[in-house]
Amino acid sequence: MTRGFTGALCLSVAFTMLAGCGGSQPPIGAPGVGGQAASPQGDAASTPLPGGAVSRRVPRPLPRYPRRSDALLYVADDSSGAIDIFPLKKPNQRQIGSISNGVNDPWGLSVDSNNSLYVANGGYGTGNVTVYPYGSTSPSITYSPMYRALYALADSTGHVFVSGYNHHRKGHVLEFNAGRNYVIAHQQLGFETDGMAEDGQGNLYVAYRGKTSNSIAEFGPDLTNKRLLGMTIDQPQGLLVDSAGNIIVVESAADRIDVFPPGATTPSVTVTISGIDNLGELAMQNSETTLWVSSEGGFVYSMPYPLTPSTVPTKYEKIDGEPNGIAVSR
Repeated sequence: MTRGFTGALCLSVAFTMLAGCGGSQPPIGAPGVGGQAASPQGDAASTPLPGGAVSRRVPRPLPRYPRRSDALLYVADDSSGAIDIFPLKKPNQRQIGSISNGVNDPWGLSVDSNNSLYVANGGYGTGNVTVYPYGSTSPSITYSPMYRALYALADSTGHVFVSGYNHHRKGHVLEFNAGRNYVIAHQQLGFETDGMAEDGQGNLYVAYRGKTSNSIAEFGPDLTNKRLLGMTIDQPQGLLVDSAGNIIVVESAADRIDVFPPGATTPSVTVTISGIDNLGELAMQNSETTLWVSSEGGFVYSMPYPLTPSTVPTKYEKIDGEPNGIAVSR
């Protein structure tokens, strides 16, 4: 169940829903919005509260988080069209805020090196990515177009990648220069692309589903040198690459998490979590000591990392919605 808010400081937030792309969208690979730099939207980083928007379910005051070092857990709440926010301290914490401005059927979540939150809005026909600086409840930029956006990732060299699929159910990966809503590169991949991750050498890994195989693809800079890695994965979704180059991926339909050593097509470790519906996305901090996973049943589980055959996951949070996406601040 979603827990009540605490704190004694009220924040008044004006809600302005973002307009959709409207009308027909440019084809994949075409400039986003006339090739113009996207205009900043909302209050950017000026709001000192993480998730200052009052929840539709529990309209109570929010606590102040004055330090950027306060760790947060973000959970995409598909039922209410919001991002639920919890302190990243220990399991079963009270919800401290939510973000709903610009959120439309949230799917994948991620954070960049500045702790800005990226929300892939998976609404059919209106997919885009909204970005929220730490402490803000309004997006500072929106990336589009995508018929349905499923994940977004900011890399280490000033680019943003968006996965999902287009009107014809063709999976694509789009590349943007950070801060500009203009597609500079794209690649088609299967009929759906989802989780993405970057390794220490700047290579991009993308989970995809195809007609004959479901697996992971690797790309070099600017989405070049596509290479299919060859492992067989049952509906891959969440994806991470750790500092040693191990690929961590969710087999959503099988309710398990696999770890593939570099170059391997067979996992070295598999952890199964049964009874909480399909597993979704993964999250991990830079310390790489804890791994989090979401499920469509509303659960978030945590487990110590690296994974071992004896790893026992622990229930971390439970919300009323279907949380495909989760993210943790660095």
